[in-house]
Amino acid sequence: MVFMGLITWLIVWFNRRQGAAAAVTLAKLREELPRRGWTYVERDDSLAEAYNRQYEQFWSPEQSQFWRPNQPVWRSGFQVKAPGPLEQHFIRPPHARSAHDIITGTRPGRPFVAATLEIFYMHQITTELCIWVRTPAPCPPVYVRQTVGMVSKINAAVGQGDFRTGHPAFDDRFEVNGPDERFLAHVITPALAEFLLTDERRFRGFTLFADRADALDRIRDHRDPAELVAALDLRCDILDRIPLIG
Repeated sequence: MVFMGLITWLIVWFNRRQGAAAAVTLAKLREELPRRGWTYVERDDSLAEAYNRQYEQFWSPEQSQFWRPNQPVWRSGFQVKAPGPLEQHFIRPPHARSAHDIITGTRPGRPFVAATLEIFYMHQITTELCIWVRTPAPCPPVYVRQTVGMVSKINAAVGQGDFRTGHPAFDDRFEVNGPDERFLAHVITPALAEFLLTDERRFRGFTLFADRADALDRIRDHRDPAELVAALDLRCDILDRIPLIG
């Protein structure tokens, strides 16, 4: 009984602490909204509906091999096992059920939306963190993710490798996947490869999907203006090194 009481007290204490921290973060955000020309709403499921329409249009079964959601730090334990070659043809695309804490605006001059979505995928429900910067036009999906060099070499040797750019250092550290190899070659320029290899910010890669760019970075709370600005700048820096899309 004493142990259970202690656990209950810890849960209550943690929730109160999280609630107090969230209140401070929201106060900072509301101060910044008019200055930056941003908007904020607690919930707007029309974003989830737009997400689902895009996945119905741009999804292909092969993407289930390498699609992974970016997540806020507090939900970073979600894992998806890649389906087998036969199973992948029966995998439905991710489906958003709701959208929360939606922030919209521009930075710098590029439209963006930031939110958390409740996602259903492969019989699991999780939270996806979305900080999307608009691309000039819709484009084929691109998935770029850090990997271990030896794993990349082994996969390439057995014919299961990702797209190879011809930049040895980059190919050893990053996996590049997508349904259109010509577009992958268009995106991964020498300037972008060098940027991904040398930039000191903590992120594991990026994605292009439909008309948006996102990055795989560690964000505690996208409602924190300082975290959001840094995340947007990273995505814009990536887009700056990609030739014109569209």
